Amino acid sequence: MGEATQKKAVKTISIMAVIIFVAKFAGLLRETMIAAVYGKGEAADIINTSTQIPLLFFDMTLGVAILSTFVPVFNKRLEREGRERAMDFANNFITIVTLIAGAAALLGMIFSNPIVHIMAPGYDAAKVAQTGALLKILFPSIIFTTMAYVSVGFLQSFGEFTVPSLISLVSNMVMILYLAVFGNKYGLQGVIISMLIAWSLQFFIQIPSLAKKGFRYRFTLSFKDSGIKDAAKLALPVLISSWVNPICSIINMRFGSEMGDGIVSGLNWSYKIYIIMVGVFAYAITNFIFPKLSRLSASDDDGSGFAEATRVSIGWVVFIIGFVSALFLALANPIIKVVFEHGSFNASDASITGEALFFYSFGMVGYAMCEVLNKSFYAIEDGKTPMLSSIFGILVNFAAALLLVRVFNMQIGGLALASAISSVAIAAMLVIMINKRKPGVVTPHFIFNIVKTLIGAAAAFAAAKLIYIRVDELFANTFLLLLLKLCIASAPALVIYLITTFILKTDECASMRKFFGRGAR
Repeated sequence: MGEATQKKAVKTISIMAVIIFVAKFAGLLRETMIAAVYGKGEAADIINTSTQIPLLFFDMTLGVAILSTFVPVFNKRLEREGRERAMDFANNFITIVTLIAGAAALLGMIFSNPIVHIMAPGYDAAKVAQTGALLKILFPSIIFTTMAYVSVGFLQSFGEFTVPSLISLVSNMVMILYLAVFGNKYGLQGVIISMLIAWSLQFFIQIPSLAKKGFRYRFTLSFKDSGIKDAAKLALPVLISSWVNPICSIINMRFGSEMGDGIVSGLNWSYKIYIIMVGVFAYAITNFIFPKLSRLSASDDDGSGFAEATRVSIGWVVFIIGFVSALFLALANPIIKVVFEHGSFNASDASITGEALFFYSFGMVGYAMCEVLNKSFYAIEDGKTPMLSSIFGILVNFAAALLLVRVFNMQIGGLALASAISSVAIAAMLVIMINKRKPGVVTPHFIFNIVKTLIGAAAAFAAAKLIYIRVDELFANTFLLLLLKLCIASAPALVIYLITTFILKTDECASMRKFFGRGAR
């Protein structure tokens, strides 16, 4: 990678990371406001379940499969057959997936109550009925989300990453504005309607950028198109492989619904914080690298460029998320207190949610690696390997949940830890398999580099934990003092992390030194 190209990549990924961070922070603020209004009781369970289910439906019927099939096929056609043929495929693809989304939304609206009963069997009849009524309002969001995902894939394929990164920020700001102005004035139904509007905007704000890139939608419906056939071959295994998170969420929801009011909400809110921090960097890197991997797959004869791009991406994801996971493991409880302990969300709620966040954090690095590795397989149009690894991960999650909850009685912590174990198991399997498909991704140096990064993360964890314990004895637990204590613990931990990884000579520290050294000259 040339110096100019490297600097452009760093700039693009940095901008994406900042936008995604702000968007995720806005999402966290939205959840904090909901928690402050509804606490962690029955109403919170209803709203969390009614918002999770359409997302689960989308993830299990379309979701990741849209981007993961559209991007490689579209870029291959663009690379080999030209822009006009690629546009024909894009029009046909969006017609087909929108029709599928419409059918899924309709089925969800018709069978909303039975779906709630299946997802949360511990809910009583009244709770099922209330949740089902909200689902009927929210299920059409699947249609808009589908169109938004295809638009994201199209724009990223033409090098536009800013607008796709902004869509979550816009939808979250709409929700924040609604909650700030109306709160619970219109009840749960008002919150759900505002969510429907917010999610639909994720598509509409991309329309000007689509037009700028030359996209003009023409109704086209042909199942004989070779691109659709290629996408269809990839779609089923991609769909199944994308089920790991939704199914693990269902497993947690089913177990959690039987533990009493508030457990489902505690899992949901801790998982969202977990995903926010993993997503900021993992999604920025994978969204940037995926179109490039797809083009390399179509033109890279010996596979060396593909192997290097994958290896470097994994290294950076582990380097960044390794530090984040260290902080979350050390500071899970105070993080939850700062974010959620307001209004109806009390100290007991924070303790339960903090326990879940602590155990989820063991899976952060594994989850982030899966994001990169899945995209690597999809770029070479291999959906079978991620599918098999995901099935393996689901089985691991279920078995771990049974063991940790039923045998060791770990309750909410056991469910979170089961998900973390599943993420690590899937990542390990994918690393082994990608090296078989593309030799050179995994080398002894690569493995040793990850070990050195994890040693640095362990040092950061110890520093953050010890410093926080010390400062916690000196200050009370008001919001501002809690925030101050988190900063006091985190800043030295970062310094220790960078020093440790610098001394150990990780590849990422060497790259930073070289990059900033060039900038200084």
